[in-house]
Amino acid sequence: MLQAQEFVRPENENSGFRLVLDEPVVIVGNGPVGMHCARELLQRNPAAQIVIYGNERHLPYNRVKLSYLLAGELDWNALLDPLQIPATASVDERIGYTISRIDTQNRYVEDQQGNRQSYQKLILATGSRAHIPGIPGIDLTGVFTFRNLDDANLLLARQVRTQHTVILGGGLLGLEAARGMQRSNTRVTVIEHADRLLSHQLDEEASAMLQKRIRGMGIMTVVGDAVSEVQGGPRVTAIKMRSGRIIDCDTVVVATGIRSNIDLARAAGIAFGHGIRVDDAMQTSVPDVYAVGECAEHRGRVYGVVAPGLEQAAVAANHIAGQAGHYQGSVISAHLKVVGCTLFSMGPVGAGASPNYGKDHVYADPGQAIYRKLLIHRNRLVGAIGVGDWAESSLLQSGIIDRQWIWPWQLFRFRYTGNLWPEEEAVHVAQWPATAAVCQCTGVTRGRIGEAIQCGAVTVADVSRITGAASVCGSCRPLLQELVGQGTPEPVAWHRLLAGAALLSFFAALAVLLLPPIPYADSVQLAWRWDQLWRDGLLKQISGYSLLGLFVVGLLVSPRKRLRRFQTLGSFDAWRLAHIALGLLVILGLVAHTGMRLGDGINFVLMVSFTATLILGAMATAIISRQHRMGASATRLRRKAIGWHIFLFWPVPVVLSLHVLKSYYF
Repeated sequence: MLQAQEFVRPENENSGFRLVLDEPVVIVGNGPVGMHCARELLQRNPAAQIVIYGNERHLPYNRVKLSYLLAGELDWNALLDPLQIPATASVDERIGYTISRIDTQNRYVEDQQGNRQSYQKLILATGSRAHIPGIPGIDLTGVFTFRNLDDANLLLARQVRTQHTVILGGGLLGLEAARGMQRSNTRVTVIEHADRLLSHQLDEEASAMLQKRIRGMGIMTVVGDAVSEVQGGPRVTAIKMRSGRIIDCDTVVVATGIRSNIDLARAAGIAFGHGIRVDDAMQTSVPDVYAVGECAEHRGRVYGVVAPGLEQAAVAANHIAGQAGHYQGSVISAHLKVVGCTLFSMGPVGAGASPNYGKDHVYADPGQAIYRKLLIHRNRLVGAIGVGDWAESSLLQSGIIDRQWIWPWQLFRFRYTGNLWPEEEAVHVAQWPATAAVCQCTGVTRGRIGEAIQCGAVTVADVSRITGAASVCGSCRPLLQELVGQGTPEPVAWHRLLAGAALLSFFAALAVLLLPPIPYADSVQLAWRWDQLWRDGLLKQISGYSLLGLFVVGLLVSPRKRLRRFQTLGSFDAWRLAHIALGLLVILGLVAHTGMRLGDGINFVLMVSFTATLILGAMATAIISRQHRMGASATRLRRKAIGWHIFLFWPVPVVLSLHVLKSYYF
């Protein structure tokens, strides 16, 4: 049995990337990560000399999109992943050439035809292969894998003849294969030996919701049981489960995980374990040899998704170019579109995660097929799961990476609305943190896209070509459009009315606090005794209860905004205008009830809290009305104003209740 070799850091390494190279940088592997390596190198040195080897007979394509090809949603051209080569560069793409040997002493690679290519730097992006479990009968005709374009083409041909296809594996690839094979109304059954589908990404509740949706599409699922034998001869006729159950079928698709392609590295004496061992610069144990993607093992971990590989490619390119860059590992996030259902998962939330690490907070709306869970550890955001569309997923990803502090009122909002942040405070993508991922499929961040725009990218296609964003499912294209086509934001509806009402409310509430009280009438002979408003007990009760009624009606904007059953009652813009107008009426009612007298004790606390709440609400409304002219600062100022407006409101119901109780008691 082969023993894993120990990693030894290279000595006397030369990480410089000269403008004129004696020998090229050689990349073995032209998958998404290998091609991204080439792009990153060309970005840092447009005069680079690069040789890229691809062992498949096809032009470079995006393997992540294969499930869309199988489902008939994309054609071959949409999979292509061409390299844009500067006129000053020398890039040789050798399609259909398999590297058979690496000579690290003499610094060359050799292909199967015996051709040798010397290198100055060598990048191994050899990827992975499908893991084939040791099940009796797994080599029968009718058993397929699903890793590359040839596999996809075989399955496309098989779609028209199969009557019942069994998918081994309930992970992402297995579920996407199931959806693709169902295209011709074929019976499809997914077998998952774990206790749930997508066990690494979802908890039991989220997986159960996904499983219900999958079954609703006509795809059968079996969880908690495994295949013990593939029966038939020479073709597949059935599978036998460990439970003894027999399932008749004519096609089996194996999607049970991956194994890193390490044979080249192992034969060359490069340290390996589960993958090719690398340090934080993505260097192997041999000088000037790097490994990235699914073939690389960093700090004992092999990442089986593309986004970490793209990060690794950038780090390797940085090191080759003599620039700073260290790979610290990736926090895996899954933003998936599985059988038409949007899923988000990040952090220690799946099977195998410690059940005592943090506290769960759940929001669920089964009627809308929405499930959301936050994992909070010591008041900090460490994980999240979402089933169904979740507009906050990119901000959640950034918050989990930064272990963002979560306040109690944010959790209160989440439990009742499913959102951590107010919907009306949605931040423009240009104001997202630089670390927030805009493209969830490839992990491209807002900061990386900003760099591309600064370097001259003016269209979504430019950004996609430079960064790889929107190169998979394309769901982030609207965000990219916002970034490359930023114009003046549209003002909110009735912004002038809002501004005027906000100014009136602000100065009226400020006057209640600062101006002297309205004097009592100095004669009983006056035609109108205005002081009867606060002298006469009945009138005072009428004004008090009218004020309370206006106050309660003004609060209705909150359930209109938060609860789905109220969200069809008019537009939110109209409710917001009504809210500020009611604020004005509340101030008038306050003057009629108190004569602008602040009072003492509880009355004083109530008046100050009440008027301060109105002042902050007016300020927030004024900012909202002018946000289209204030730029990026508007979001920050508005958030602070609304936050203080809500914070100052909370004492009001308690103090108001004490005020009413005191009035009747005495």
